[in-house]
Parts: sequence; structure tokens; C-alpha cells
Amino acid sequence: MEIISARNGGGLFLCLLFVLRISCWADPVLPHLIGDHMVLQQQREIHIWGKADPQEPITVTLAGRASVTRADANGKWAVHLPPMSAGGPFTLSIKAKKEIILKDVMIGEVWVASGQSNMTFELAGSAGSAEELPKADYPGIRLFNVPKSVSTDPKEDTLPASWQICTPDAVRHFSAVAYYFARDLHRKLRVPVGIVESAWPGTAIEEWTEPAALASISGSSPEKISDSVQHLPFHLEFDDFQLVRDPTDSSGADLFSGFDDGTSRNSLGGYWSYDWQDAPATSLDLVSPGRQGTGYAMQVAGTLDASGDSRLISRFHADNSPADLSPYTGIRFWVHGEGSFRVLTLQPTITDRDDYGSQMFHASPEWKPITLSFRDLKQDGWGVSEDITLPALSGLAIECLPATGYPSRPPSSLYEGMIVPLMPYPFRGVVWYQGEGNALDAFHYRKLLPALIESWRKASHNEFPFLIVQLPNHGTIPEEPSESAWAELREAQLLALKTVPNTGLAVTIDVGDPKDLHPHRKAEVGQRLALWALGTTYGEPMVYSGPIYQAMKIEGGQISIHFTNVGSGLVGDASGRVKGFMIAGIDRKFHWADAVIQGDTVLVSSPKVPEPVAVRYAWGDSPNCDLHNRESLPASPFRTDDWPGITEKH
Repeated sequence: MEIISARNGGGLFLCLLFVLRISCWADPVLPHLIGDHMVLQQQREIHIWGKADPQEPITVTLAGRASVTRADANGKWAVHLPPMSAGGPFTLSIKAKKEIILKDVMIGEVWVASGQSNMTFELAGSAGSAEELPKADYPGIRLFNVPKSVSTDPKEDTLPASWQICTPDAVRHFSAVAYYFARDLHRKLRVPVGIVESAWPGTAIEEWTEPAALASISGSSPEKISDSVQHLPFHLEFDDFQLVRDPTDSSGADLFSGFDDGTSRNSLGGYWSYDWQDAPATSLDLVSPGRQGTGYAMQVAGTLDASGDSRLISRFHADNSPADLSPYTGIRFWVHGEGSFRVLTLQPTITDRDDYGSQMFHASPEWKPITLSFRDLKQDGWGVSEDITLPALSGLAIECLPATGYPSRPPSSLYEGMIVPLMPYPFRGVVWYQGEGNALDAFHYRKLLPALIESWRKASHNEFPFLIVQLPNHGTIPEEPSESAWAELREAQLLALKTVPNTGLAVTIDVGDPKDLHPHRKAEVGQRLALWALGTTYGEPMVYSGPIYQAMKIEGGQISIHFTNVGSGLVGDASGRVKGFMIAGIDRKFHWADAVIQGDTVLVSSPKVPEPVAVRYAWGDSPNCDLHNRESLPASPFRTDDWPGITEKH
């Protein structure tokens, strides 16, 4: 949104829409999940709920079936309609003093997709998206993206959002893993599929887990686990942006943005923009006077909690095409106020959002200049390392923050804000891609993941299938056998498969990237999740998993490893040998092993270990491994020992 005047009505308009939705109960008010284009779970009782005036009679009608109720003293109401088979589109009517008509309602399969950054990784940035996006036109697939929200109290509704029909434009910024999962279900089952993305980058599992479940693990009371959500103020004003040719010469600069014409345009033909939906408790204005006592300055102010993303973006060109900044050495601008900020360059070749950025700056009440040299900008280091491309930058961004920096997220705050509102909505199951944020505490994850699953099932009154993405290869490629926190996290995920009923595991040890925390091969991840769902939840006759370790047997100087889910047979290299096995004796010192496939087992040995007692496979951050079945599904990493690892606290 371009700012044309000193006062922009966009933020006010959004606020008015929100206020009208939650306060005008003479119209029945529905949660955002219940709306046009939604998918309702087939073969399950249909639950429709909302608010109205106290004691107001409500009639809900779908496909000729009606249910009547009355709002309670607090204005809350709910009805249940009989289960339906897949189909649509239908019209849903909610009639009170006024009537709401929801159109294009489908009956089919509904799944929740949750986790952290690899679940939120957008389809547009994934491998093969150039070929896939133009084909992503599926009227039978519907997308719902839950906005970020932190809370220490259970929320009845999500922040404003709506169901979208799957088109190339609608799915471009949607989860790639969730899209490929939904696409494969839709193709195979030939029914409508709804996918609800409720995920957040950089989050730990504790944030997604119900307070009492955390208390049962930690021994603390739920009240002690949850802290209050921070709402921190800031107020920043920016003016007189310049592109600098010589940082030692104040005259060696070209004006980039001065705002004195009352607009947010910049000198390259683009403009500054701001998204109020990412930071609803903030505002952006052009205020007068500017730094020099005349004209305007750009002001960003308000409060932020951990869900807010107050980011000013200046696109160099209106069509978002790159500009050549190679004649310049950096940028200069003036700022004053109360708060912190960072400056980032937007580079088209960086698709994982690890943009080149500055250090954190703190504003002061007086106007002060900030001069940034492009050579001093750095990536944060969690994505792929790229050289900065000054001849091809698409824009600048200023991340505005309170004076104390990033607000914190309390434990359970994403469960309360982003999961609780979904629980009344019947759905088939959950796909979960998370663990990177807990890798250094992998041993504790053995308890945390089952606790999360149990708490979600309890809240939804549904023993739904819970399908887990096992973490891919990332980090150091081991030259010698060694310990690994990432291997221990994968083991915790494998243990959940073996100990928690109705769970699944999509093994991805072969589609990661040692140098990238966010590997781009998301199609295989979604496809493997879909295979597990199709082969178990939906009972399709297919091989849906790679080999899973079952048992071992010591036979003289070797150990035989037995597997389940071997499919049509085990496969290694052309000679029947397998990479990635290590073996140890009673001294607990591991050595690389010779591993040979024999039927549905693997025989593991080493001349350095004449009396073996334990075997590990693919045990490392980025292990060199190749065991799979003939259906090309990889074996899960595992170990046969239970010796203390590096994340086990004593």
C-alpha cells in the first residue's frame, strides 16, 4: 500500500472491519474458520458455532438439513449437523434476527499443518516452484492461513483470516509442504481437501504445548509456566534518506526519500509500504514538520507483542524489479524517537529471508544521522550464505522494534493463540514439521512431543493421526563417527512413532542441505506425508514408509539388523552394500562399519570391533547414508544402544 497523504485510512479501515465483526451481534458472528469456501470434515458431525444477542434463536441449515438452538446468556451458541459425505459446493445459512449466507462450502478432508520455519517455507521459494506454481489451480483444495498470535489465555477465534481457493496466486506464499501434502491427497482421494496452516518460524515445541501438559513434564504449575504477553511501545521517525557515494563526503550523496511532497515515493520510481495486518497495534503516518522544521517525516508508532512484524519496505521500482546500486557505497538517513531498528537490503537471490542486515540501532529524542556501509551488512547466518548483489537489489527494509528489542513469547502462548481456536473445528489429522528449535534439548523432546500430541487430542476430543516430519540432514558431514544433537532429535521423533498410537513419520534424511537450515526440496516432504496418510488413515494399498529399525541380533563378530516397512526389499548401492552404519564394542567407541544387505536384514561388522554390542545408522548432522526400500523411501536413522547422548542432562 503506497502512502499518498500524511494520514492514511488503510489502518483505520482494517480496524473498523474488525470492530464491526466482533461487536455487532445483531448479525450472528462466526469464527473466521467458518466462512465462504471452507471445507468441512466429511463423515464427522458438523459443528457450527458463534455469537449472537443473548437468548436469540439461531437456525443453521446446510444441504437441506437444519438445526435450531438459542444463544445463551453470554451470547454464545453452537449446533451440530449430521455427518455428510464428500461433495459440494453447498450453501450454509445461519439465520437469527439477520441471516448470514456462506457460499461455496465443500465437504471433504481437513488437515492442520503446524510447526516452525520449514513448515512456513513458501511454495514460491521451494525447488521446482517455477514449474509447479502455474499448475497449482485446484478448485477442490482450500487454504486457510492462521495469523500469528501470542496469548496466555485460550482464544476463541483466530485473528482475521479467510479460506482461499487454491490458485497459483493464493498458494504462492502458502506452506510448500502443506500444499504438496494437500495436492497428493486431493489427486488420490478425489475429494475436496482443506489445509489449515498454523505455524511460526523459529519457535520451540513448548510454545505450541498446552500449559498443563508442560506442567506434567516440568513439575511446575501451569500458572508458573505462562508469563504475561509483552505489549511494548515504540515511536520512530525517519527522514532524508540518501544513497551515499563517498561516506567521508557529505555532498557525495543522492536523495532517495525526503517525503516533503507528502508522499512515500522514492527517487528510483518505487515507494515505501507498510502492512498493518502484520502489526495491527501500530500506525504509519507522514507527520509535519520533518527533520529540518518543514515538510514531512515518516513516523511508525504503536505497541508490539511477539506476533507483530513492524517492517517498513521501500521497493526500488513499482514493479519490484531490481535496481543497480553498485555506484553507491551505502545509505544515510536521520532518525529520532524511542525504539530500536535494523536496516536490511532485499536481494532477489536470497529466498530464505536471511537478508543482509545491519546491527541493532537505538533511537534518541534528538535527530541523529545513521550512515551504513553496504560492506558492513551481514546475513544472520541461519540461511544460505550468498554474496550481496549491489547491481540487483529490489529494495530496503527497516525493522522497527521497541527499545528493548524483540518481545518474548511465553511457553504455551502459540497453543493458546493459534491452536485453541482450531480445536472446535472437526479435522482429520495434523502434519507437524518442527524440532530445529529444540535440537540442543533433544532428550527432553522425547517427553515434549508426546505431551503436545496428547494435549491437542484432548482439546479436540479426537484421537486424530499425527504425522511427523523427521528432521533432514543439515550441518556438519561427519568424517568420523561422532555424537550429534540433530541425530538425537530425530531419534526422539522416531520414538514418538513407536510409542504414541496413530502417529506417522516422514523420513527426510536424503532431501536436506548441509549448508541450509531451510532446504528447498519440499515436494518430497509433502509427498511422503501424503503417502503415510493414504496408506494408514485412508487404507490405500501402498508402501507408505521406508525401513524402520525393529530389532538386532549379535551373531559372532557381526550384528544383524531387522526392519519393518521393507516394502519390496532393501536397497543400498549396486553391490548390496550400505553406507552410514557404525559399530561399537563394550568400550562404546564407534567405527565405520561394513554393512551388507541380506534379504530383509542388514549385516554389520568391522575388523576393528571383534565383539560388537551396538550399531548406529545415519547418526550425525548430515550423515552419508543410502539405505532405502525399492519404493525409494529412505530408512529412518536409528541406534540400538541407549547410552547417554550429548543432550541428556544429568
